[in-house]
Amino acid sequence: MSIIKNEIPILEFDTEQTAVINPTHEKLDLKLPKKCVFAFLGEYIDEYASKTETEKVSEFVSATKLYPIYITKYKGEEVVLCQAPVGAAPASQILDWLIGYGVSEIISAGSCGALETLPESTFLVPNKALRDEGTSYHYAPPSRFMEISERARKPYLNTE
Repeated sequence: MSIIKNEIPILEFDTEQTAVINPTHEKLDLKLPKKCVFAFLGEYIDEYASKTETEKVSEFVSATKLYPIYITKYKGEEVVLCQAPVGAAPASQILDWLIGYGVSEIISAGSCGALETLPESTFLVPNKALRDEGTSYHYAPPSRFMEISERARKPYLNTE
């Protein structure tokens, strides 16, 4: 274990990869597909699941809510579908759990406001995010931004 010290404690980074409490501490017999849609869409996830051939395979238990974990199929491939809670800490907690049980490719979807005028239903794919929430400092060394790799964005880049 090696803590990279900083004058500002939130900017410190622990290089140890072993958690004190593992996200999969309950040791469920659960192997999730690698792809996941982590959606900030509230009850629309449950509504979608009830109207399609989507199977509830588990639940994530948080302090405030049970989050159903679904598996659906898209173009013949199994995909995890999960409601994302608002807030960095609870969202990270569920993501840790999903990753612990096999998820490795995650796309997050939701809706938001904007500081400039955009047509309704505009689809935005960010290439970086300002780090100001505190949670990401547990997962990556300190930096001003979290850069989204070009490999992750490539399918969505405008090629016209």
